[in-house]
Amino acid sequence: MDRRTFLVALTPLAAGCFGGQPSEPTPTATSTATETPEPTATETPEPTSTPTPEASPEAAQHIDEAQDRFTEAVYVFTGGVSDDLLSVTAGTESFQARDVLLRLDRVQQSIHAAEAAATTDEQRATVDNLDTMQRFLTHATDAQSWLIDGHDALTAAYNRLDEFELDDAANELDDVEAAVDEVSTPTTTIEEELNPESASVTDAVSSDEYEQKVTQLSEETSVLSDLNSAASDIHEGSSLISDARDQLDDDRTDDAASTANQAFDLLRDVEYQLDRQLSDLSDAADAFEDIGDDLLSLASNRANEAETIYEQNA
Repeated sequence: MDRRTFLVALTPLAAGCFGGQPSEPTPTATSTATETPEPTATETPEPTSTPTPEASPEAAQHIDEAQDRFTEAVYVFTGGVSDDLLSVTAGTESFQARDVLLRLDRVQQSIHAAEAAATTDEQRATVDNLDTMQRFLTHATDAQSWLIDGHDALTAAYNRLDEFELDDAANELDDVEAAVDEVSTPTTTIEEELNPESASVTDAVSSDEYEQKVTQLSEETSVLSDLNSAASDIHEGSSLISDARDQLDDDRTDDAASTANQAFDLLRDVEYQLDRQLSDLSDAADAFEDIGDDLLSLASNRANEAETIYEQNA
C-alpha cells in the first residue's frame, strides 16, 4: 500500500478520535447569591450598682449627743439618786418635771440635727428609735407629774374630810378629778402609739424597764381614779351625816333617821369596795396603799357614825 492510500485510510480514524464527538459547551459560572450577614448582637451593659452610702460622721456625732442627753434626762427624772424609772411614783414628794422637760428639749435638738445629717438606713432607724424614747420620757414625765398632783390632792381631801371641812374637801376633790382627766392622755399615748423595743437604742432604759414603767403609770392612774370615786362618796356620805345632825337640831328625828340610813348604806358600800380594791392592790400602785387605808378607815368610821344616828332616832 502506498503512502497516499495509507493516509486516506487513516483520515477517518483520526476524525473519529479527535473530531467525531461534538464539543461540550463551556459551563457558565453560576452566580453566587450574596448572603446577608447576621446582625451583630448588641451587648446589654450590666446595670451599675448604686454604691452603698457611708455612714455620716456628723450624724453619728449627733446620735451620740442625743443618747448622752437622754441619759441626763433620765437621771433628772429619778432625782439624781437612781437610774431606775420605777423609783419615781405617785407618792414621790419632789419631782422636777420642768427640769426633765428642759433636758428632753435638748435631746430633741440633737435628734433633729442627726435626722438631717443621716445618710444610711441604720442611722435613720437609730434616729427614729431615739425620737420614740424622747417621746416616751416626755409623756411619762407628764403622766407622773399629774399622778403626783393627784396623790397630793387626794391626801389633802382626806385631811379635810377627816376634819369635816366639806367645802374645802370638795375643792381638793375637784383637783383630784382634774388630775385623773389629765393623766389619761399621756398614758394612753404611751400604751397605744409607742414601742418598747425602741429602748434598745439607749443604755439608760431597758425594754423591760420601759414596759414596767408603763404598767406602773397605768396602774397608778386606775387606782387614783378608784380612790377619787371612793373619796367623793365619803364626801357625799359625810354631807348626809351633816344634814342628819341639822335635822336633829330641828327636832326632825324621823327625817334625821332616814338621812342617816342613806349615809350608812352609801358609806358601808364604800367601805366594802375599798377593802376589796386594796386587797387586790398591785405592787405597781403601792404608792396609794397608805392613803387608801386612810380612806377605808374613814369610810368605816363614818358608816358607824351614821348607823348610830339612825339607831338612836329610828
